[in-house]
Amino acid sequence: LDVLRRVPGMVCQIAAVEVRSEASVWIPAWLYLPHKQDRQKPVLLVLEPGGRNRDWAEGDLYQSVAGEGYPVCAVDVRGVGDLSPEFGRHAPGYARSHNQEEDYAWASLIFGRPLLGQRVTDILAVSSALRSDAALKGRRLAVAARGHLTVPALFAAALEKDLDQLYLAGGLVSFQSIVETENYSHPFGNFISGLLKHTDLPEIAASVAPRRVVLAGAVGADGSGLDLSVVQQAYPDASNVDILPGAKWDVETLARI
Repeated sequence: LDVLRRVPGMVCQIAAVEVRSEASVWIPAWLYLPHKQDRQKPVLLVLEPGGRNRDWAEGDLYQSVAGEGYPVCAVDVRGVGDLSPEFGRHAPGYARSHNQEEDYAWASLIFGRPLLGQRVTDILAVSSALRSDAALKGRRLAVAARGHLTVPALFAAALEKDLDQLYLAGGLVSFQSIVETENYSHPFGNFISGLLKHTDLPEIAASVAPRRVVLAGAVGADGSGLDLSVVQQAYPDASNVDILPGAKWDVETLARI
């Protein structure tokens, strides 16, 4: 965990940090360390599709959660925030039309490196750095992810046993729902060829047991909200999964993890 700069805040110390994910890939993050430490509360790794700068300011979500005693690490994984695809060296009209996450996801598949896998690698690198940091060592580590970043968060938890808890807000209920939906809107960045021949999100969530997974406001392939009964039917064998209505993403919710 490379600290670039530290500045004091009202309720926490704020550090600009970087984590080396793999060769030539550095993950930028804000790390909020509460002035009043409570080591019973976990470190919270936050994955937000809008990027780490969405709720960073004083009085915003991350500093407010830190004020409740939770160290918060908000990161940009590949394709998000400051790691959005680079603008290509072409005519502006052409380059602009190929500068979206969807295009980066296609290129990643062409090169045999699905964007989903890249993001899982980033999450695992950041979680490892947080666990080894002297100020945070020995504390539980929870992940709060939102929207389409819930999928890589769930995959990362299946691979890393030291991710103690997951809170997934507004995430896809299953890849099976994409197959069953004529017009889907789920981002291509979470696609892996042939995945359903082997597993799906409910099976991955069950494999995380006995660690808890909270699904809040799960959505279908078209992005619309689902009744609790529909989500429960998709997760019949996942006794470690708590299914909640509404994709809440606020201080009260994150400070209960």
